[in-house]
Amino acid sequence: MPTKYITVAGTAVHYFHGGPTTLPNVVPDLSRGELLLFIHAAGSNGNTWHQQLAAFTDRHSPLAFDFPGHGRSGGTESLKSIEAYRDFLIAFMDMMRPRPSLLVGRSMGAAIAMEVALARPQRVRALVLVATAARFDVSQARLDTWRNVMLGRAQQPFTTEAFSAKTDFAVMREAWMEQVKTDPRVRYFDLVACNQFDIRSRLGAITAPTLIVAGRDDGITPVERAEELHKGISGSKLVVIDDAGHSVPSEKPVEFNAAMNEFLATLS
Repeated sequence: MPTKYITVAGTAVHYFHGGPTTLPNVVPDLSRGELLLFIHAAGSNGNTWHQQLAAFTDRHSPLAFDFPGHGRSGGTESLKSIEAYRDFLIAFMDMMRPRPSLLVGRSMGAAIAMEVALARPQRVRALVLVATAARFDVSQARLDTWRNVMLGRAQQPFTTEAFSAKTDFAVMREAWMEQVKTDPRVRYFDLVACNQFDIRSRLGAITAPTLIVAGRDDGITPVERAEELHKGISGSKLVVIDDAGHSVPSEKPVEFNAAMNEFLATLS
C-alpha cells in the first residue's frame, strides 16, 4: 500500500492509504465510498491492518497510521493516556480534512475510537470496535513483564496470548515482527493507559452506528467484554468469529472483512 507522512502537532506521522499516491504534502484522494480510518492497538502500528487496507481500497478510502512513537512515526514516547491519543487522533483527522470517518479500532485503538465518538460525534460516521472492552484489565504480571523489558531487565516476550490456539504460526510470527518496531517503553505506557480506561458509565451516550467484533478464543478481552459493549451501546451489532483471538483481523481476515462489508452495506 502507498505510504506518506504528515506533520501533526510537530510529529511526523506515517500513514498508509488506498488508491494512487500523490506528491509530498498533498493528501491523497479520499472520496471513494466510505472513509475507513483504522486505529492500531497498544504498542502496535498501522501495518497490522494491511489485509483490510488491501481488501477495501477498490470501493472505499482506507487509511491506517502509526501513533507517535509507534511504527515509523516520529517520537519516542507513548502519549500516556487514552484521552491524549483521542486528542491526537482528532488533530490527525483535522490535518487530513476528511469527511466523517468510519473508525475501526482494535483493543486500545477501539477505546480511542469510542472517546472520539463521544467528544466529536459529528466527525464519526460509524464505529467498528474490535477485540476491546469498556474497561481493560491488564494484569499486574503483564505490566511487570513489560516494565522489566523497558528497563532492560528482560527480553521482549513473544507469547501466543493474543491468538487462538488454532491460529497459524505464520500469523503469529508476522505479529511479532510488527511488535519489535515499537520501543518497549511505548508499549509499557500504552498498557498503563489502557488500565486507566473506563468508559462503562458513558456507553449509552455513543450514538454512532456500531459494529462490535470479538474473537471466540480471545483471552485478553474475552467475549463477555464484547457483550458488555453490545448491551451498553444502543443499536449495536455483535459478531463473534470462531477460532480467533485478540488479533482477529489478522487471524481471520476473510471473516472479519466480510463482517465489515455487511456492516458497510447497512450504512448505505
